[in-house]
Amino acid sequence: ATLRSLGLGFVALFAVGYFNGSIRANYLSVFTTFTFDAGVLGLYLGFLIGYPRQVQQAISGTAATWVLTLMLWPTVLAFVPINDFLVQLVALRATIWFVPALLIATQLRTADLNLLVRGLAVLNLMALGGGMYVYFYGLEALYPRNAVTELMYRSNDVAGYQYHRIPSFFLNAHAYGGTMLFTLPLLVERCLGRGVPLGDRIVASAGIAAALVGILLCAARQPVVQLVLALMVAWLFTRLNLTVGLVVCLLLTIGALLASSNERFQRFRTLEDTTYVTQRVRASANASFFELMVRYPMGAGLGSSAGTSIPFFLADRAPEQIGLENEYSRILVDQGLIGLGLWIGFVGWLILRPPPLRLQWSWGLGIMLMYAWVTVNWATAFIGAGTLSSIPQSILLLVQMGVLCRVRQLYSHSNM
Repeated sequence: ATLRSLGLGFVALFAVGYFNGSIRANYLSVFTTFTFDAGVLGLYLGFLIGYPRQVQQAISGTAATWVLTLMLWPTVLAFVPINDFLVQLVALRATIWFVPALLIATQLRTADLNLLVRGLAVLNLMALGGGMYVYFYGLEALYPRNAVTELMYRSNDVAGYQYHRIPSFFLNAHAYGGTMLFTLPLLVERCLGRGVPLGDRIVASAGIAAALVGILLCAARQPVVQLVLALMVAWLFTRLNLTVGLVVCLLLTIGALLASSNERFQRFRTLEDTTYVTQRVRASANASFFELMVRYPMGAGLGSSAGTSIPFFLADRAPEQIGLENEYSRILVDQGLIGLGLWIGFVGWLILRPPPLRLQWSWGLGIMLMYAWVTVNWATAFIGAGTLSSIPQSILLLVQMGVLCRVRQLYSHSNM
């Protein structure tokens, strides 16, 4: 698929990612554990074989230097004999395997993005179908209870602990809601952007509706919070632009109407309990983080951090989990202060210089929304883990970071 076009390659990869969870849950094996990784390998091979000129462009520039550095440091750590070597290799894969997708995304053109949106809209509708199936027939109808699905069955805290969170075809509810969240900047652009054919607007609108329902249906709170914050950031970033303001009001109104229609869509309302929210924030971001910095300045070894997904077949070799439910804590424990500093440096380099408000590009609205989504994602990464290892949400995040890197590069050249 990648040899046909980069847009089609990403669509094929996301198709694998959307159904990865149900495949892994129903067919437990070493091979199915790495289904999505194999899809990523296909994308990389297709890009290397079919696009030699774009490969040269992708590996040149500041973004490529950052990516190489972010991958090189944990690779060195993987060969320091602290934890079981296989555990460290699996943790290395979760740390660096998806990151080169960012460089490929810098080579996406408007036609590729348009094709990607069509694919994501269809996949969102299919995911909604899977979510509604689980909603009506229960987790047992789609997921057997085993080592892979144990977390799903423990997440029965919806509507007064009467129901489970809904994962659709994904491995957990957060992966479902997070993926739906990160499709929205792309879909909104094709729904409301300039010069978009009517057919594409209709398809994108259907994808947006499926994404909003999915964010509420999954019953995970973090995607709801991130959606509201990202919409506010986008509006402020555009200096209260009327068009963006209407988008914000429209999406929030639709979400509010959907939430009010069903008690199972309202788990996010537990955030009204300020005592609970304070406790949750303290559990993820507190003084213990600084204690970890002092105790593990060079990290505790790859695979040691809380939030690292160790496959069931390596569970007996996994070290004691250290840290907090915090993506920055996960990076710190695995990679030490150097790895944490590299990631903070790269994210700061990307978001501290926003894209220009008046882009000479048909995807101007989408770029602004991507910037808001990426900014909010990293600003809230201290609550919850999985930013860089969620399937396929992490690839969607990296694609949008890659597009922003491309915009930054083009804008810098135009000012020279």
